[in-house]
Amino acid sequence: MPTIRTLLAAAPLVLAAAGSAHAADTACTAIELRGVRPQQGHLMIAVYVSAESFNKKPLTSLRVAAGDAAVQSVQVCGLGDATEIAVAMFQDLDSDGKMNRNLLGIPSEPWGASGNPGPFGPAWDTGRVKLNGAPVLVQLSQ
Repeated sequence: MPTIRTLLAAAPLVLAAAGSAHAADTACTAIELRGVRPQQGHLMIAVYVSAESFNKKPLTSLRVAAGDAAVQSVQVCGLGDATEIAVAMFQDLDSDGKMNRNLLGIPSEPWGASGNPGPFGPAWDTGRVKLNGAPVLVQLSQ
């Protein structure tokens, strides 16, 4: 079973501001993040477009500073002709670029995924969601 750390470690991270526009990108969607710890570290987000790329190579990844609210929206562009995506993310509270874990290997920083990730983390089959114009919802663990 892939871990959040594995999912995001494969992604080269780029800085992005919520709501920023990218002229060269063709398709965008909003990701609504719920349960964010305001003003604590960064949100590390990876977006996948297929079962084959999941846990290997995200289409795009973002590192966004956590804002002032528990619910935040991030615009993701460059999705091309994707009809469904899966999102895996965690809140890097100490901004060290990796997910911290306790002695048992359980994440000690909030994490989340689109769809219905289950207790063992995200997977393509449980995380994929159709792109229909509505924001993609991600609930962070606490």
